[in-house]
Amino acid sequence: MKQKQTKLNIYLADDHNIVAQGLASLIQQIPEVSNLKVFLNGKDLFDACLIEQPDVVFLDVEMPIWDGRKTLVELKNKFSDLRCNMLSMNNEKAIIDDCIAKGALGYLSKDCNIEELQEAILNTSDVYFSKEVLKHLSGYGKTKGEQQFLLTEPLTEREIEILTLLCDGFSPKEIADKLFVSNRTVDTHKTNIMQKFEVNSVGKLISVAIKNKVVLI
Repeated sequence: MKQKQTKLNIYLADDHNIVAQGLASLIQQIPEVSNLKVFLNGKDLFDACLIEQPDVVFLDVEMPIWDGRKTLVELKNKFSDLRCNMLSMNNEKAIIDDCIAKGALGYLSKDCNIEELQEAILNTSDVYFSKEVLKHLSGYGKTKGEQQFLLTEPLTEREIEILTLLCDGFSPKEIADKLFVSNRTVDTHKTNIMQKFEVNSVGKLISVAIKNKVVLI
């Protein structure tokens, strides 16, 4: 669902000035953005929010003084509805999960493009992941040293959701009811997931997914 408001106020915190300026340059090209402020640490961004609350925030995960996760917690405690997105070159699932659990609405790689930044800015509902982050969440971006297989192509966000529910023991019909979609839609996703894992049964799919920590149960 896209934000109805046409002009948005954006705050960005990143202690690497060159990276920050590159991201700022892309964000300023997005038509829906009316104002952008850049900060070198999370504490400065938080203090600015106390003066004027922005519509959307982007936080580098690793920063001095207040890092991204500390800033995220403080922001969500003070402004529960503030839409916060994390930026990082670190795509470890544990870090991503922690940020989402703390209230982040999105997690993007720092080499994301303008289209991904725009989608994150306009996002108001489901958690948003940039394509590079999705690759790592699905296991597609990991090296052979990290796991013993590579998917034929990365899983989509919806496929990760359905795979997780399958591994949790839900039947396709139960998943359809839970996600408010048709049984046929779930079956189509399940077939696509199995093709990407190159397996021919749901049991094998679940076994491989759990063994290689594509999903954590």
